Amino acid sequence: MRPPTTDPALKDIANKLGLTVWRINKFELELVPELEYGIFYNGDAYIALNQKYEGYWDVHFWLGKNASTDEIGVAAIKTVEIDDSLGGIPVQHREVQDHESPLFLSYFSEGVRYVSGGYESGYNHVTEDFKNFKPRLFHCKGKRNVRCTEVQCDTSALNLGDVFILDLGKDIYVWMPPESGRLERIKGMSRAKNIAHHERQGASSVHILDADGWNSDPIFWSYFGGPIAVKYIQKAKDDDENYWKRLSEQITLWKVSDATGDLKVSLVSQGEDIKKSQLDSNDAFILDALNGGIFVWIGKNCTLDERSKALIWGQNYLKQHHLPSWTQVTRVLDTTENTQFTQWFHDWVDDKKKNTFDPLLFQVSDESGLLRVEEIANFTQEDLDGDDVMILDALNSIYVWVGANANPNEKKEALNTAKSYLEKDKLPRHQKTTIETIYQGQEGPTFKKFFPSWDDKLFKNEVRTVENMRRLLFN
Repeated sequence: MRPPTTDPALKDIANKLGLTVWRINKFELELVPELEYGIFYNGDAYIALNQKYEGYWDVHFWLGKNASTDEIGVAAIKTVEIDDSLGGIPVQHREVQDHESPLFLSYFSEGVRYVSGGYESGYNHVTEDFKNFKPRLFHCKGKRNVRCTEVQCDTSALNLGDVFILDLGKDIYVWMPPESGRLERIKGMSRAKNIAHHERQGASSVHILDADGWNSDPIFWSYFGGPIAVKYIQKAKDDDENYWKRLSEQITLWKVSDATGDLKVSLVSQGEDIKKSQLDSNDAFILDALNGGIFVWIGKNCTLDERSKALIWGQNYLKQHHLPSWTQVTRVLDTTENTQFTQWFHDWVDDKKKNTFDPLLFQVSDESGLLRVEEIANFTQEDLDGDDVMILDALNSIYVWVGANANPNEKKEALNTAKSYLEKDKLPRHQKTTIETIYQGQEGPTFKKFFPSWDDKLFKNEVRTVENMRRLLFN
């Protein structure tokens, strides 16, 4: 048996509720200050540990797109040490930059920000000499889960459909062209405030460029060749990633073996033939849930060594099946399975609780003939966006929530959008699954019970408008 870890960075981690984030620094874990949660250098690797409630942990192994092989290897080793120190109970998740799970993104309410380089290329946010500051441009993209990615500070990086943050050190500009989305604007303003007021402890000022100055502010445009550059800005792009991938395939269950040192998988079952009884506590299995990601299930009689190889097996499976390297990989343990795993089995019944399915909330659009879906993890009533159509999936009941400000076509097509969602979905569910349309402000008690709390005043006061959020953030 592997001896208990002695890494001082992991002392007392079992006692802390909530989120803890480390980055890999010279082969060691370095605690990330809470003020910097949500900032990720694309040349580094990170580990995030979240204890949602006592005795239940999720550990996320995050890889920047330019992280070195050594850093990735150390992060994997440290993830195993964390696993050991917590008794092998945590659910492990492999996260790749730009393709993080909704659960991971839900930890960072103001969105995430990707910074070029490694941590050593960063700066002291308070004592920095602003005179030598190199301008940085961040592209804020995403309908629900907004990511701010550092891009080249050049006119060619801008487009009329998204929000951008120009960070000049002492001054931060949030550029919000007319075609940019409401949520991207709110997230952009929130992220800029976080940089100025928290990361730099009030040493920077935020300037909002919307209807009053998005195309004319002299300081902002001086970094892009002057206001005349507006004529050459690209139009809005409809390039949000389609959530539903590999639709023509079936969900598959595979048995894992690496007795010879090489990963070998053998098909156990697929589609509706997948059953809980096919999992053997003496072995490991891989469930390929298509758009739902890859799950590596470890039987309770497997060795510590086998348990530690779970994410490696998942990565090797991706290579063998020629799947994108960023595909979600999650490790789950025998007898501690979460509903994200059990939902794919027709016959899974958890004796500890009657309901083995956690409701799912999605923002859905079908604007250009392509069904686009973005999941919202750990959702609350505030995630119901009045500008959109949302889908609440309660397995055998589908609720289509229509926001008051959704465009006329989205309102008209709401029911068809739900039907399209249901047709493309792969979850095992009752053949007579019902679809119910609900309009903002007319929610009934059955719908409201799926949310942690409900306040009828939230929708009446329009507290989530861009104008009101701007006042709340900066006044």
